[in-house]
Amino acid sequence: MSSAAPLPQGAGYAVVLGLGFAFALFMNGITWIQQKFSHLSLNSASEFSAASRSLKTGLVVAGIISSWTWSLTLLQSATQSYNMGVSGGYWYAIGGTLQIAIFSVIASKVKINANRATTFPEVAYIRFGTAGHLSFLWCGIVCNAIVSACILIGAGSVVTALTGMNQYASLFLIPVGVAIYVATGGLRATFICDATHTFALLLILLGFGFVVFTGSNVVGSPTKLHELLVKAAETWPVEGNYHGSYLTFRSRPGAIFAVQSIITGFGLVTCDQGYWSRAIASNPSSTARAYFLGGIGWFSIPLACGTALGLTARGLSTLPDFPELSAFEVGAGLAAVRTVTYLMGTAGSVLMLLLIFLSVTSALSAELIATSTLLSYDVYRHYFNPKATSHQVVTASRYFIAFWAVFSAALASIFYAVGINLGWLFYFLGVSTASGVFPIALTFLWKDLSTAGAVAGSIGGMAIALIVWLVTAKTHVGSITVDSLSDQWVSFAGNTAAIISGGILSIGLSLWRPANFDWEKTRSMAVVEEDLSPSSSESASVSSSSPNQEEKVNETSNEKNSVVDVEVAPALEDSVAVDGLDIPALNRTFKKYTFVFAIMAIIITLVIPAPLGGAPYVFSPKFFTAFVVVMFIWLFFAFFLVVILPVYESRHALLRISRAIFGIWRSKWVKIPQLFSVSA
Repeated sequence: MSSAAPLPQGAGYAVVLGLGFAFALFMNGITWIQQKFSHLSLNSASEFSAASRSLKTGLVVAGIISSWTWSLTLLQSATQSYNMGVSGGYWYAIGGTLQIAIFSVIASKVKINANRATTFPEVAYIRFGTAGHLSFLWCGIVCNAIVSACILIGAGSVVTALTGMNQYASLFLIPVGVAIYVATGGLRATFICDATHTFALLLILLGFGFVVFTGSNVVGSPTKLHELLVKAAETWPVEGNYHGSYLTFRSRPGAIFAVQSIITGFGLVTCDQGYWSRAIASNPSSTARAYFLGGIGWFSIPLACGTALGLTARGLSTLPDFPELSAFEVGAGLAAVRTVTYLMGTAGSVLMLLLIFLSVTSALSAELIATSTLLSYDVYRHYFNPKATSHQVVTASRYFIAFWAVFSAALASIFYAVGINLGWLFYFLGVSTASGVFPIALTFLWKDLSTAGAVAGSIGGMAIALIVWLVTAKTHVGSITVDSLSDQWVSFAGNTAAIISGGILSIGLSLWRPANFDWEKTRSMAVVEEDLSPSSSESASVSSSSPNQEEKVNETSNEKNSVVDVEVAPALEDSVAVDGLDIPALNRTFKKYTFVFAIMAIIITLVIPAPLGGAPYVFSPKFFTAFVVVMFIWLFFAFFLVVILPVYESRHALLRISRAIFGIWRSKWVKIPQLFSVSA
């Protein structure tokens, strides 16, 4: 593959290592500013793992969109549109949007019933004891392991395809820079990283869209792409699509994929600690709103990748000079890569490499901090050092970040060595995670969920799903191989078995013997003891300074305090975690977003696709043009949520921090001529 790579190997190493370390340095600078001009201390477990539960809507929205925009999102959504037509990208987007939006409902209950929790297995321990704790912990570790490996495999495939860089080298080197800034800055650093990365990512996606639909001499308009797709259907008709067209929603493979995508999305959002971390880290008044907006904004990304890159790749396949894609390359998600390289040459290759780098580092940072939180709180603190202080938990988290970076790279290497690609992992995700949807969600929503229901639903449902998956491969395809296990009907059976069995076992056993749990036990759960005095961060700064600098630190202390008051909520105290919540307001939020989510779910899963899928209709050129226009409008809305909203919400704090930095710089600059005049 290296001989056909459009970029030299040095470009791969420059991006993976050079840009990775440069961004790590940038994020460390942001972390230093945070330490210097606020009371926030990264030696605090609450700040490191939960961002002091004070993040505002904009940053949480950016974090949600970014953490869900991994290489699988960008590449697999394009692959689905390449394989099954215009409905592929849409149904992939539905598979994430519904789950993120429904988390807006669950997040309200998290704040009401378990605001002190840092991880979801912690709540399971209080409700169900050790058996429930280990069951949920297993679900979380399995989910984070597969997601981390999936992120790296997608990124490694693109880096290798574009630069010829060794696949295994890319898998192990990509996590290095990410691990550095996550271990330094904690969860708040990942949110700032998310906003920064997603800003550039959306700009690149918008650029790709404008090139495809307005600037390319080969395509240049929706009407021209429509013509190419009509020609493609004559050569490679889609089995199960109306008239074999790529421009119809009446698609049997699309309907099957829709169910799989929704189930997989539910499993991922529910079992991934990264989403619980964001719900816990956000301000109680903005949690539900942030998740709802994040789900809607994220929809635009897979829709754009599927429409602008996946469909274009299929249309360009009719041209004689477009490179032919093998089945393995399609499964690896390279349809989008070939499209950009073909239309934009070297510039397109560089931008695609940058796009994947931004998505993988941002998504991987979320997985690193999420898994390290699970391991430090639910393994180290729970089973090895129950009296661990805040500083000890943070230290353990940093070690686990380094461990998970190496472990996920090794796991991704094993998957790659045996021929497992993005498509295979996407289908397997639902099989391995969807059994935890009902038990984990109901842990925060339903007081009657019993220990037997929680354990049997999560672990028993996973076992049933794996058995159904393997048996279906043997009976339907005739053998159990890597290829047979990724068959659409085989994975469909495994996915549905996972979520249905998990739901039946958890709900059925709980109705048989309801628990009638008292929520006060989770509302008053113990938190990690903070071993820092309020002035420790400042005193540490003073102690590391020279005697002449101590006065300067004292001079800026008042300004420093004013920054904190605007940027974040007051430092977390035990009383704030329980008594500072407006429970009636949170209950109203829960009811409000339950209603709003139901309306949105009906619209995007029934009102829009049902008429399109039920009618024997192939998109006309005008209708397809309108579809593309909607795609662009949605992308600009996501850009507003990720870029404009966070800056607007933090405008006062940013202004005060800028003034504080300028004040220190000015005082130093004024002293320089004074020194010269004294010496003279």
